[in-house]
Amino acid sequence: MKQNTPRYAQRRQPAKAPARKLPWLSEKQQRALIVIFLLSFFTSLVLELYVFGFPDGFFVRWFSALMVIFLLISGTVLGIIPLVNYVSNRWLRF
Repeated sequence: MKQNTPRYAQRRQPAKAPARKLPWLSEKQQRALIVIFLLSFFTSLVLELYVFGFPDGFFVRWFSALMVIFLLISGTVLGIIPLVNYVSNRWLRF
């Protein structure tokens, strides 16, 4: 028995896991979405500033460019690539 330890100490409850932000996505997918959003954010910002400068309607055009780039990249990375990988592994076995 260790010194200075009560003989019948109360047992500690295990720590609860922190609640995930989006329960239908794994942590890896959440991290991928955050990275894709940040890349889309900065890409659309640089592209809008380079092509159009800072005219009236900048934020509307920037938001629409952000959504288009985000949907294209996330659809490709999280949808099309895993589907092609699944199809090639499942159906194209030799």
